[in-house]
Amino acid sequence: MDKLGIERASLVGHSMGGRLAWQFAANHPNRVSKLVLVSPDGVASPGVEYGKAPDVGISLRAMKYVLPKPLLKMSLAPAYANREFMTAERVTRYYEMMRAPDVRAAMIARLEQSILQDPVPILARISAPTLLVWGDRDAMIPIANADDYLKAIRGARLERFPGVGHLPQEEAAQPSGQTILQFLQS
Repeated sequence: MDKLGIERASLVGHSMGGRLAWQFAANHPNRVSKLVLVSPDGVASPGVEYGKAPDVGISLRAMKYVLPKPLLKMSLAPAYANREFMTAERVTRYYEMMRAPDVRAAMIARLEQSILQDPVPILARISAPTLLVWGDRDAMIPIANADDYLKAIRGARLERFPGVGHLPQEEAAQPSGQTILQFLQS
């Protein structure tokens, strides 16, 4: 933002990008006019402990060297509530993105470094109007996590999309996009 001369902006972040967006909004409240978090990462899901390193198994580590398309498809499946969105074309697109230089190594490094800390004190510093967008069948970051965000971020509101998984921007592109646009324009 500094380099581009942007003093203040609305931020939209999905999943891991959601965590980056809310951390920025908490640390630079005067720079964020509105905040949209789509299935954001950063709150411990049921069964996950704060302060504990995740177990990055051998199959994930092997992904750095070999990436069979069927394995990628299997790892993408929990992101979609509606399996019709798991088209061969979409799987190929993700496959090609994953094969870009250093992408897999970066993903593995991020997983190994992801030790969640209690985010409530940070979330409580967010002053920008905040919209949460979540699919109610998200198997990657459960919608139950939305309650923690709603409690911690003053005035935050939730838009829940029924029958949608972790990717509302794909499974419910029109209604989720319209909801976000209306929020940003209000």
